[in-house]
Amino acid sequence: MTLKDFYQTYSSDSVSGCANQLFTTDAQPVKRHGRTYFRLSRGGNMYSLLFSNHIDSTYHTGYISVCGDAAGDWDILSLRVGLCAARGEEPEVFHTVTFDKCEQKHVCAGDHTPFFCDPIPLFARGGEYLCYDITVRGACYPYHEEMVLSVDVQEEDGDWITSKKIPVPLMIGSDRPVQHRIAFFGDSITQGCGTEYDSYSHWPAKIAEKLDDSYSVWDLGIGFARASDAAKDLGWLARAKQYDTVNICLGVNDLLNRRTANELICDLSAATRSLRRAGCRVILFTVPPFDWTGEQKEHWHAVNRAIRGPLGDEADAVFDFAAVLGQPAPNEHLAIWGGHPDAAGCAAAAKAYLDAGLL
Repeated sequence: MTLKDFYQTYSSDSVSGCANQLFTTDAQPVKRHGRTYFRLSRGGNMYSLLFSNHIDSTYHTGYISVCGDAAGDWDILSLRVGLCAARGEEPEVFHTVTFDKCEQKHVCAGDHTPFFCDPIPLFARGGEYLCYDITVRGACYPYHEEMVLSVDVQEEDGDWITSKKIPVPLMIGSDRPVQHRIAFFGDSITQGCGTEYDSYSHWPAKIAEKLDDSYSVWDLGIGFARASDAAKDLGWLARAKQYDTVNICLGVNDLLNRRTANELICDLSAATRSLRRAGCRVILFTVPPFDWTGEQKEHWHAVNRAIRGPLGDEADAVFDFAAVLGQPAPNEHLAIWGGHPDAAGCAAAAKAYLDAGLL
């Protein structure tokens, strides 16, 4: 099966935002056994998990990892998954995950193409949890530090500690009939930072809850991500191109890192045009409030004027995210529910999005 075949066969069955955000920096290869749980959205009979060996977005100021960075050589020593009724339970049955019929996989530093596992017969129902249990060995492999899920790693004495340092699947793919695939492409606000871990109360998840089974929702939000990462047109944007409708909610981190309004407008335009050339329908979000001050506040106003005007004309539709999350004028640059909206703010955003009839 090729990567194209994978995307034609499988669609996202979890609204957990997963990405390659950082890589480990151990002096020597380290063996780690870790576990986390993903709530499944709709269920299905056959599943496959998608991975890659490249960083999707720049972390913080870029002093550790930058969009497009490659991780090193590492090995998946074992990978198994099982179904549970609730997070934290031990599955009755674990399914061994294989790659080209092998129980182990070596990932090379030079691997540029995402890879996926063999089909897994799970026969899952929506609302069940996928227990993801992996053992890896390597000095430099990707992981997602800001994923809004609890992740544990087992120490040599058998105790479990909280740690994000295991690779996670970029998509939990389900082979089920889907009529429309929707991606939410953004930063930590899209990923759900600001909501409780494992709560699935972030706004893309709340939108997904209201859609029927003909839809597949993929949360491509990554903490610290920025429009300049998307404009590079690398692996992160390539994943978004596989979906029918792509919602772009970016710009906060660009402004925080002193990008000007003109630079941000150019980056948003580049990402929008690239997605539309790939056949995607693009919904462009205004940049949300983040208690802006000074020059950043001026740039924020300028960017949102452009999105509500000529930049928005480059997309198929515009959602005024800022108007939902911001205080009434003249304080629209101040966030009602915090810069990272809490569950109440996410519920309000999801309702406004669905009421706008954009899908």
